[in-house]
Amino acid sequence: MSTMFSWREVTPAPGEPVAPDERLPWGRTIGLGAQHVVAMFGATFVFPVVMGLDPNLAILFSGICTILFLLITSNRVPSYLGTSASFVASVLAIRAQGGDSADVTGSILVAGLVLALVWDPSLMGPLGAIGV
Repeated sequence: MSTMFSWREVTPAPGEPVAPDERLPWGRTIGLGAQHVVAMFGATFVFPVVMGLDPNLAILFSGICTILFLLITSNRVPSYLGTSASFVASVLAIRAQGGDSADVTGSILVAGLVLALVWDPSLMGPLGAIGV
């Protein structure tokens, strides 16, 4: 197994997966990275705007949480942690009841804490890492 910041360069056949300790050649890495940024930016910027929250804060904490996640998992599960559309309906319901950003942020925090308490990857099999 490689260290957290060193990967083995591979050129896989089309459709062949790339393992967590492998990376594509720089040209492909930059191309896929740019594609990922475009896909990530839409969700990370748009969902906070829809929910009436500050997208700059979402991007900041998205980066902080991704760095923490990669450090905690020693980069064994390469992932980007961003915003989720799963909270849009509940946020809109809170706003419809007259709730403000503090109510919205507090409810998302409580939901995250409950998820952290009850989440057990051993019960989810190979898909357990997705819930992270």
